[in-house]
Amino acid sequence: MNWPAAIATAALRVMHPVQYFTGLRAFSALREKAESKELLKMSETLQYWASVFNTLSIISNRETLNHRDHLSIPECFNILTTVGNYSNASMSMPSLQLEFKYDPGCMIAFSGRIVRHGVHAVEGD
Repeated sequence: MNWPAAIATAALRVMHPVQYFTGLRAFSALREKAESKELLKMSETLQYWASVFNTLSIISNRETLNHRDHLSIPECFNILTTVGNYSNASMSMPSLQLEFKYDPGCMIAFSGRIVRHGVHAVEGD
C-alpha cells in the first residue's frame, strides 16, 4: 500500500501544494506530540505512514451510487486509486457531465464534497 500512497502524495504536491504542506505539518506535529508523551507505538506507526492523507477508505467489489462526501473539506482533494483485476469500470461525475474510464491503476483527484461521483458495477475482483 506504500506505493499508491506515495504516488498520491507526490501528485498532491503538484496539484494542491497548500493541502500537501498542511498534511506534512499535521504529521510532524503528531510525531512531536507522540515523542514528547512517549507514545512509542504511535511514533513507530507514523514512521511507516507513506501519505500526507490522514484517512484511508477501502471500498471492495462495490458499486457506489452517485454521492458527495459530506465529511470531506470542500477546498481539499480526495484522491481515489483503483487496484484489482477487472475491466470496463467507469466513474461518473454527473454534475460535471463527465464519465471516466476507471480501470486498475487509475487515480482521480477532485473535491469529493463538492462533486457528485459514483462508480458503476463491474465484473472481476
